[in-house]
Amino acid sequence: MRLVIGGTAQGKLTFAKEFVEKSYADYSGYRENEGNSCRIVDETYTKLEELYEATIINHFHLIVRRMLSEKVDISEIVEQIVLQNPQVILVTTEIGYGIVPIDKFERNYREQTGRICCTIAKKSQEVYRITCGIPMQLK
Repeated sequence: MRLVIGGTAQGKLTFAKEFVEKSYADYSGYRENEGNSCRIVDETYTKLEELYEATIINHFHLIVRRMLSEKVDISEIVEQIVLQNPQVILVTTEIGYGIVPIDKFERNYREQTGRICCTIAKKSQEVYRITCGIPMQLK
């Protein structure tokens, strides 16, 4: 698993797609979905199974928000993603900077997202931060 983090509109998804394309060319470590096409899933998924089959999970922070609002056990789903989809690239926006929200749900969402991303980073093979389209490998 790989984690790609960074601010809004910094090139995270572009980096993830390029990483997958390079991986297909270099080795067969990624699943070949429909002739090497990249399967991207985001917060609009319809079934949890989509998260377990994706090449890239984009907007992971919004998936956490959705699960919190639906009162789903996020930690269990993250464990299942790790077990069932160990080659996935998780792309998330850093949301922990700035003013702490007054709204209780917003504070909880921000805190839970940060904690989950810390867990994912520990379990990931590689972690990248993207700034201005430039990747920096953190792990």
